[in-house]
Amino acid sequence: MLKNVIQRLQQGSLKLNPYLRSEIFSISYVERKGNAIIALKTTLYTILLVLFCNQVILLGQSQSHVKMDSINSSFDEQNPVLTPDGKRMYFVRSGHPRNEGGVIDRGDIWYSDKTETGWSVAKHGGSTINHTGLNGIVGFSADGERIYLLNYKDSQGYIHKRIAMAEWVRDHWSVPQPVDIRYFENFSENISGSISPDEKVMILSYKSYDTYGNEDLYVTFKESNGSWTPPENMGVDLNTLGEEWAPYLAPDLKTLYFSSNGFGGQGGRDIFVSQRKDGTWKDWTDPVNLGSEVNTAGMELGYSIPKLGELAYFSSTQNSEGFGDIFGFPLNKTEKVLQEIVSKTEAPISQVTTTKTPEKPVVVMTMQVLDIRNDKPVNGLVKLNFGEKEVEVNTADLDSPDKKFLVTIEEGLEVNVEIEADGFLKYKETFVASAKPLQGDIEAKAVEGFRLTPREVGTKIQIPNVLFNEGTSSFADAKTTETQLEILIELMKNNPDLEIRLEGHTDNRGNPKLLKELSLDRVNAVKDYLVEKGISGKRIETVGFGGEKPVGQNSTDSGREKNRRVEFIIIK
Repeated sequence: MLKNVIQRLQQGSLKLNPYLRSEIFSISYVERKGNAIIALKTTLYTILLVLFCNQVILLGQSQSHVKMDSINSSFDEQNPVLTPDGKRMYFVRSGHPRNEGGVIDRGDIWYSDKTETGWSVAKHGGSTINHTGLNGIVGFSADGERIYLLNYKDSQGYIHKRIAMAEWVRDHWSVPQPVDIRYFENFSENISGSISPDEKVMILSYKSYDTYGNEDLYVTFKESNGSWTPPENMGVDLNTLGEEWAPYLAPDLKTLYFSSNGFGGQGGRDIFVSQRKDGTWKDWTDPVNLGSEVNTAGMELGYSIPKLGELAYFSSTQNSEGFGDIFGFPLNKTEKVLQEIVSKTEAPISQVTTTKTPEKPVVVMTMQVLDIRNDKPVNGLVKLNFGEKEVEVNTADLDSPDKKFLVTIEEGLEVNVEIEADGFLKYKETFVASAKPLQGDIEAKAVEGFRLTPREVGTKIQIPNVLFNEGTSSFADAKTTETQLEILIELMKNNPDLEIRLEGHTDNRGNPKLLKELSLDRVNAVKDYLVEKGISGKRIETVGFGGEKPVGQNSTDSGREKNRRVEFIIIK
């Protein structure tokens, strides 16, 4: 019997989960060792027979499950969620070596694209929306431009058991930002959820102060100011002393699917459906088990109805190649009606949300941290404070090579920026968020670049647009010059141990000695301005080189313009 099982496994005609496969091959090895350990072999045969017979019995169940062979693997697949256009399926895969936490990772987000022949081979979702903890998908906005995520990692590397949101930028997701849910507190390692297509209602599964058993179902609503109401427990009609997981709120906002081990059923966790009776969100019909065609002796999770197609999607540990696999199940008539509601939900929240007061305009700003010497991207910790919000972004976590990221800010708000990066001076800046016009076409959006100065003795940086009246040391355009010098002032205030040397240069037209004196007078004028603004004169040296160190051709106007410059050098 054993040899026949081994042969079928090697041929691929018999599929078992990885644990059973390893047990069988281990016993095969024992068998080849001979009679010396016959007793151990007999014991192992008994264990194998029990496990194998159980596996064969289970293989005969759930023939209505539609397998997603190109998506499923020997690893654990859960939490399938389709994009609104139905072209991409996101799901969670655990135990894969490609995951952020390797084979011990609790689950990373992966995706597969719809093709003419089915679904493509799955790809990892990238480090921007994944971390070493448990990742997952709550849902999408109706236009698919925003994804809501379970748990998120902040710029310090700490993982928070909360909800976050990311936006689609050209070909990738932006850095997830925490969703402001007031008084949200999760005591469980497990969290799951669902958001309505109009982004106004969220159903969450987690454990908190007023939970009846383990994880309960909660509801929260989006307010006109963008924050979410304190989550409310959805009551004893839905919640038990057991675990209620993986809710899916249908677009009619009345039909709720979820998994539970507290109502009995076919196996470990079954999928149930219930209908909301009134506006309290606590009065529900008795949950109805979806029956043996969907539920099995294993565990079923994450039942959801996509916008398009003939199948609902969920995960099951039954008849799977790994611990859990993604399956489809044919929609019934009631579910097809719900699917029609999904199809009609096209508008993003800004068009469907009714508020008592007009919403203030917002600006979606593209930002980037750069090396001031060459404009190459820099890995650094960015802290943004505006209004009552604080946003942190670690550009080292960004997947895109240019390290750009998006931040949505209410127009007109003052934004305080602080940036720290290894090998660079600390950076601070304050600006007002304002909309910037497109440069020609839709792809040419303006980028707010923060340019960092390397913390290296000998680093030389030109101060642009410091202009002087001809033959004098007085500023030609005082306002422009002061704006440029404010950057240097902030740099020195933010780095109090920094010392610099100001160097003045001219073109070569005139008496060399006088040009040298003029260049020194000009950098001394810059030093005087810095001292006037609170910078100690002991931290600033000055030197004038006149026309001795040109960077351009003195035979051309443009070359001479380049040569007339003020630079600072880090000397400590």
